[in-house]
Amino acid sequence: MSNMPNAPLVYTIGVLRFPRVPEGMERFASAFLGAMRGTYPQYDEIALNFVTAKINVNPGAKSEVENQIDRRELKMFQFASPDRSWAFFLSEEVFGLHTAKYVHHEDFVQKFREGLEALLAIQNLGMKWIEAIGFRYVDLVKPLEGERLEDYLQSWVLPPSPPEALGKMDLVQGMYVAQYKTDYGDLRFQSLRTPPMTLPPDLNNPLVQNNGWAPDRPAGDFALMDIDHGQRFNPLEEIDVDKICAKFLELRLASRRLFDQAGTEHAMSIWKREASS
Repeated sequence: MSNMPNAPLVYTIGVLRFPRVPEGMERFASAFLGAMRGTYPQYDEIALNFVTAKINVNPGAKSEVENQIDRRELKMFQFASPDRSWAFFLSEEVFGLHTAKYVHHEDFVQKFREGLEALLAIQNLGMKWIEAIGFRYVDLVKPLEGERLEDYLQSWVLPPSPPEALGKMDLVQGMYVAQYKTDYGDLRFQSLRTPPMTLPPDLNNPLVQNNGWAPDRPAGDFALMDIDHGQRFNPLEEIDVDKICAKFLELRLASRRLFDQAGTEHAMSIWKREASS
């Protein structure tokens, strides 16, 4: 993660969710671009499609099921740096910052602060309350030549191999998922062993694709570690930039502790080395 010269971190995202703005988001996106154009001049407007369905299992209820399918298009606006290494994004209910070039947490939070302050300064935005805040890290762990993935990750992190009693049965893909309650919110941890993509499926979206952030898939054994830590507010909490930045720091603490426990001593020694040129 942060402060490790050779860290396996490949993607970081921080998100703020607020009550939905029903219309006019294009105007606010244009104003935000105007405020941030000096450092985030590259602009993308992307439509993401979502489908949800409430399934009724009663016999003969096919037409009722079809009537409960909800198709929704969410328009997302992205504002990327000149080299597309960092980008803000904005929708009718979400504001966030993501990057494939994370350095350390203080730098990330300072950038998020600058963007949020620019957003809140937009006239007539009326954004006063927040519903949730979240912070997520994705690490791509691959062993050096001649080493095994088990040399890098603790046994509880990796999906187990089948017992020898089953005969020859090689693990092709595997997943481990756990949900935790922390002092600051809810933390979801998942590890994906040799998945088909180098980012979790929900993150391999047009925003990330436009920035070219998905790493090449390693040829050998590898794993993704995905740590997603967030806090919901019920009732809603009034927006306070200082408190939001402080909460990001809090969320990071438990995430970092989990990361440190997931890696072996050997992995930490490798990740703390200066990256080779």
